[in-house]
Amino acid sequence: METWIILAMIILLLVVLGAVFLLKKENKYEPDYRVFFILGITWLPLGIATNNSAFWGVGAVFMVVGLANRDKWKERPKWSEMDPAKRKFKIVVIIGLTVLLMGLLLSFLIAK
Repeated sequence: METWIILAMIILLLVVLGAVFLLKKENKYEPDYRVFFILGITWLPLGIATNNSAFWGVGAVFMVVGLANRDKWKERPKWSEMDPAKRKFKIVVIIGLTVLLMGLLLSFLIAK
């Protein structure tokens, strides 16, 4: 019985904090709705493929929110317009993720 009281207090705290953040008037940050769309088109097929209703449900919501606010999508800078430090960082991240993916695929194939 005590765990239900603690759980109810945590849920109440989260609801109050959510209301405070939503009602706060000095919200100067506009969300990037393109990211919502990208998350949606990523999570929706993942949820369908794994039969996970949480993933496909949230993915569908993200995709709808992103598409509903398509006019507010932020423009991405072109590769030639980026400063060299940012370009170098993106190259390192892309190479690192590619090496990680290849390593995972190789370990999966070897394990079979």
